Amino acid sequence: MELNPSRWDWKLMVYLNNLSPDALDSFWTFVTHTEHWIFFYFFLLLLFFYKADYKKGLLGALVLLMSVGFTHLLTELTKFMVQRNRPNLTEDIMANLKILYEPTNFSFFSGHASTSFAATVFIYLVLKSRFKYLGLIFIWPVLFSLSRIFVGVHFPSDIIVGAFVGTMIAILCFRFYHLAEKKLLGVGDQDNA
Repeated sequence: MELNPSRWDWKLMVYLNNLSPDALDSFWTFVTHTEHWIFFYFFLLLLFFYKADYKKGLLGALVLLMSVGFTHLLTELTKFMVQRNRPNLTEDIMANLKILYEPTNFSFFSGHASTSFAATVFIYLVLKSRFKYLGLIFIWPVLFSLSRIFVGVHFPSDIIVGAFVGTMIAILCFRFYHLAEKKLLGVGDQDNA
């Protein structure tokens, strides 16, 4: 089942990809590589343990890893089933793109968008009452996801669907976390206010 991007997706891809000035190429190339964010990932995990009961922190961290793992698995399965070529491999538009990175696997939907939004939304839902400026972590998935357009490897629809899927999985995992928190830790709703 091959899913081809629509013309609006192509046009928007070319427009957005060329919108970024050449001076930002190295920035987007840096942002798009997962390994450059490793210390940030550890920081996000540590937030669960900051001024919190160890068991509650461990539960939060485990459900976070579960949500990201499930999101990644679903993303890869969808890519395998849909088999949409990436923009950098789509002959009709590749000549009009600035291509800074050249993965060869399939495009739909973006794993960068799905996993980063799954992690961020889950963290935000669990910890928003404990950290005043926690909403700032949404800068990460937005930059991380947009980088995929600016380096020429994902269509806008890949990003939009990936962000949506990641968000939905995060919400489901948040509900699971609440149930597990009550059953395993005996935490009531009054503790989460």
